[in-house]
Amino acid sequence: MIPRRNDEAATKGDLDALKQELLAKIDGNAMKIEGNGEKIDANRTMIEVNGEKIDANRTMIEANGEKIDANRTMIEANGEKIEINSEKISRLIDRVVENHTAISKMLTREEYKKDYDRLLQGQDQMMVILLRIDQERAATNARLDRLETDVEGLKAR
Repeated sequence: MIPRRNDEAATKGDLDALKQELLAKIDGNAMKIEGNGEKIDANRTMIEVNGEKIDANRTMIEANGEKIDANRTMIEANGEKIEINSEKISRLIDRVVENHTAISKMLTREEYKKDYDRLLQGQDQMMVILLRIDQERAATNARLDRLETDVEGLKAR
């Protein structure tokens, strides 16, 4: 299109050229609008799909919320059990400490063997002494018998 000054009248050719130019722009805008309409339709479909996904997620979240509530109840019950078991474990620990103390006061097998060996040695020594005493008693009794016989013999004279 040829630029004109504002005071010149437009010719039919100028108007036709302007018309063609405007029609071309309108057609271009119509194509853009159609493209945008398709995009809008695609976005609408995506929005609907996403809405369905959101609804499904909401349902899952609600179900999970119920599970969480059930688990909370179980956890609280388990907490009470843990407290009870903790008290029992504490008592067991006290008993283990008492047993450990008692066991540490007990003799070991080696200490027991040593003490037992000393006991047997002492008994052996006592037996030796008792045998000597028994032999001495037997000898003393024999001597007493001889003396009594001698005394009786002397009395009889």
